Parts: sequence; C-alpha cells; structure tokens
Amino acid sequence: NGFAPRNWERFATQNYFDRNGVFLGIFLCAPLLLDCFIMLVCFMREASLLVVEVKTMELKKNREAKNKSNNKEGKRGKKTKAQKKDD
Repeated sequence: NGFAPRNWERFATQNYFDRNGVFLGIFLCAPLLLDCFIMLVCFMREASLLVVEVKTMELKKNREAKNKSNNKEGKRGKKTKAQKKDD
C-alpha cells in the first residue's frame, strides 16, 4: 500500500492510490469476488440438477419395487380366467 502512493507519477497521470488500499481492493479483489460468485451460482445449479436426478431415480426405483410387489401379490391371490372357468 505504500509503494504506489509514493511513486504514482512514474506509471499514472493521477494519484488513484490511498493509504487504505481501496484502489487495489477494487481492481484486484472485485474480479476475484465476481468469479467466486459465478462459481457459486454454477455449483448451486449443478447441485440442484443432481438432487433432481437422484430423486427421480429414487422415485423410479420405488415405483418399480411397488409394481413388482403388486405383481407378486396378484399372482398369488387372484385366479386367472381359465382357473375361474374350472370352478
């Protein structure tokens, strides 16, 4: 923070630099913060898509298991048309 305010005339036409480092904070940290925010949004989107995919697979698996159990129960307890004719 001390070098730039003392030597600004060598590389700039105006003194942008203060003791607190606001200029450097804005021009160095702001792009990094923007990148981090964009990455956060991308990660949150990806996570939400993965949650939807996992839940869809879970519901599909539960539906298939329920259908299998219903088919097994149906075969055990119900008579076919041919069996009903014989009775």
